[in-house]
Amino acid sequence: MTTTVNSPEAKLLVCVSSNPSAARLIHSASEMAARLSAEWYAVHVTTPKRLMSPEVANDRAADNLMLAEHAGARTVTLKGRNIAEEVVGFAQQRGVTDIIVSRPRRSVLESLLLRSPVDQLLRSCGDIDVHVISGAATGSGALPSKCAPLADYGSGVLFLILATVLCFTMFPFFDLSNLIMVYLLAVMVTATGCGRGPAVLVSVLSVLTFDFCFVPPRYSFTVDEAQYIVTFVVMLVVALVISHLAARLRQEAETARLQERQAEAMHGLSRQLAGIRGTESILKTAEQYLSEIFNSRVVALLPDETGQLAVAAGDPAAVIQNDMIKEVHLAQSVYTTGRMAGRGTPISPEVDILCVPLQAAHACFGVIALRPKDVRRPLASQQLKLLESLSKQIALALEVEHLSAECPGPSATASGQSVNEPHPRD
Repeated sequence: MTTTVNSPEAKLLVCVSSNPSAARLIHSASEMAARLSAEWYAVHVTTPKRLMSPEVANDRAADNLMLAEHAGARTVTLKGRNIAEEVVGFAQQRGVTDIIVSRPRRSVLESLLLRSPVDQLLRSCGDIDVHVISGAATGSGALPSKCAPLADYGSGVLFLILATVLCFTMFPFFDLSNLIMVYLLAVMVTATGCGRGPAVLVSVLSVLTFDFCFVPPRYSFTVDEAQYIVTFVVMLVVALVISHLAARLRQEAETARLQERQAEAMHGLSRQLAGIRGTESILKTAEQYLSEIFNSRVVALLPDETGQLAVAAGDPAAVIQNDMIKEVHLAQSVYTTGRMAGRGTPISPEVDILCVPLQAAHACFGVIALRPKDVRRPLASQQLKLLESLSKQIALALEVEHLSAECPGPSATASGQSVNEPHPRD
C-alpha cells in the first residue's frame, strides 16, 4: 500500500534489518524525508530468534543502522518477541505518520505456513500509512558483509582432531557416554575461541566422527542399535546449544572489552585536552592521539577566510596521496555537509582516506582526515562510532577556545583596571 503524504508534520519510520538490501530501503526513506522536510527514524527490532543469528547478521544490522544515521535518521533498537507490535507501538508513541518497509523474499511454502512481519504490520498499523518497497539489492551503499576467517574454522577442526585423539586413548577404559563429553568440550572451546560458525561445523563433525570411529560397527556410518540414533540427535542438539551460548558469551565479553576501551579512549583524550590552550596545540594533540588509537596517519584541516580547507596539523603528504583532487574534494564536502565519509563508510567508500567533521553544537570547525596504515582493513563500525565521539570532543575543545578568544576573561582586561569595576562604555 503506497500513499502520498500530505501532512506538514510528517514523521517517517523505516524498518531496518540485517539484509544487505536494506541500503536501498534506507536510501528511499532518506529521499522521502528530504522531500517532505520530515523527521525520520531507523528502527531495528531484536527478537529472541534473531539473538541466535550468526554474528555476521548482527554486525550487518549494526552497519545498516550506521548507514541510516549517516543519512540523517535517528536510530533506535527495540527488543521484543513480535516485530510488528514493537514497530507499531514505537510509531504510535512518537507520532509517526508513515512506515517504510521492504517486501520480504519468501518461498511459496513460507508464504502459506508463516505470516510475515509485513503482513502483521499492515493489519495492525491503524491510521499509519505503510509504504512497501521492493527489497531487491542494488549494491549502492551496501556495506561488505563480515565472515569468520578460515583460520577460525581450521582451529575448530584442530580441536576436533585433538578430541578424537583423546577419545581413542580413553576408548578402552571408558563408556561411550564419557567420549561424548570430550566432543562437547571441543565444541565449547571452539565456540568461545573461534565463534559460532566454526562451532556449528565442529558440532556436526563431532557427531559424524563419534559415529564413525566409536559406535559399533566401528569405521562405518551404519548403526546396529536404534538407541544410538537418539544419542546422535541429543548430542547434536546439546552441541549446538552449547556453541550458541558460548558464542554469545564470547560476543558479550568482546562488547564489554570494546566499551571499556572506548571509555578509556574518551577519558584519555578529555584528560589531554583539558590542560591545553591554543588551536594549534589542540589539533596537534588530537592528531597524535588519533593516530595511535586507530593506527592511522592523521591530518587536521581547518577552513580559511574563503571557506577552503587548509592543513593545520599533521603531514598532508602521508594522508592525501593517490588521487589528491578526489580526496581533497571529499574532505571539503565533509566540511560542508557535516557527515563522515570515505573508507569504511557508506559515503564514497572507494576513497582510501576517511574524513570526519569536527562538528560542534552550532558550527563545523574543520575536518580530520585519516589514512589507515593498512588500507585493506578499514575501520569497523564500532571504531567509526568511537571516532565520531572523539571528533566531537575535539570540536568542543575548539569551540571553547574560539569562545575564549572572542570573550576574554578578567586577565585580558585593560591594564590598571580593577576586576570589580565596571567596564567603561564607548
